[in-house]
Amino acid sequence: MRRNKEGGARPINASLMGDHHRSLILRLIQKHGPMSRAEIARTLGLAPSVVSRFVRELLLDGCLVETARAKTSAGRRPVLLEFNPNYGTAIGAHLQRHKAECALVNMGGDILSRWELPFPARPHPEDVLPRLAQAVNALRQDNTLGVGIAVSGLVDLQTGEDVFSPVLEWREVALKGFIEENCGLPVHVENDANALAMAELLHGAARNFSDFMCVMVGEGLGSGIVIGGRLHRGAFGGAGELGHTSITIDEDAPLCRCGERGCLEEFCSNRALNRQAEALGYPDWRALAAAARKGDLKARSVFHRFGHLLGLGIRNVVNIVNPQAVIIGGELMEASDLFLKTTTEVIQKHSFPPGRTAPAVLPWQVGETGFLVGAAGLIEEEFLSSPIRG
Repeated sequence: MRRNKEGGARPINASLMGDHHRSLILRLIQKHGPMSRAEIARTLGLAPSVVSRFVRELLLDGCLVETARAKTSAGRRPVLLEFNPNYGTAIGAHLQRHKAECALVNMGGDILSRWELPFPARPHPEDVLPRLAQAVNALRQDNTLGVGIAVSGLVDLQTGEDVFSPVLEWREVALKGFIEENCGLPVHVENDANALAMAELLHGAARNFSDFMCVMVGEGLGSGIVIGGRLHRGAFGGAGELGHTSITIDEDAPLCRCGERGCLEEFCSNRALNRQAEALGYPDWRALAAAARKGDLKARSVFHRFGHLLGLGIRNVVNIVNPQAVIIGGELMEASDLFLKTTTEVIQKHSFPPGRTAPAVLPWQVGETGFLVGAAGLIEEEFLSSPIRG
């Protein structure tokens, strides 16, 4: 449930414990689907009377709904409880190089309506933010709880500023402040790879994992890391910058947009593939992929090397955070048939320690809309959070 934003420690009283129990019940049902009151009590270790009391409140509030009765071999069939995905909505926005997208999303991860704003590459914030606020106000409903914004680069989680986006070439852009002032809704700003990880956690391939990394391969290369069921952002919000880990110390390595040489992103991104496509006489990476599928050995070799280097980069992170799964998504998954097998083999064969259980490597489930769903999911996650867990 949503929490007060007061500073300092909050004493645990009956009201706070009540919010905590309601949060536990809601999160359990949202994640695992229809459950009976008895199942909730057993799973959470709460007294049946306590569960019944809070379930009654959640039913009256509209957060939960009763569905069909469960099948049993004997006795009265218990009524199942289900999370009401239409109790609330959130608006998710994704800022990209050539466009901004915005969507109204319910708590089941369903997109109810959508808006798109195309613009020239590297637009000025003063041209984008007023139109984004206009879209938010057009999409919002009476039950809209807030706005989540996904953007590339480093985000200040406290101020909601886009500190530095190499893709947009923005610095110190006050996204949160502008949208809150012009829309009157709470705003969360998040790195786009983290937003994608949130979508997979709430509604996609990671629903059954508590520790995983979600890798985004497209114009850039990033990752969202989830530990213990929660996004790991690091001390300053910069965790997961997979694309800016070094894959070579060669002084002649390509210069990255961050100003360093040897960054993995310069070898594993659509920009890297476009360079190699042009060297082989193809206009872009999609044409290169088409050639590879038709048997062009040089084109196939490019994707094999791409998959190998991507696997090595991910393997390095796997050896640090030890996830249950690696989920790979992004624009370049259009060519996953040409590199994903190689990437998976490198991760699973060469992660430390050898011979032990390696992480599952899975393609994304949420697809391109995951950035919007994940951005909106930041608001859903806040709503479901326990005031005690924080």
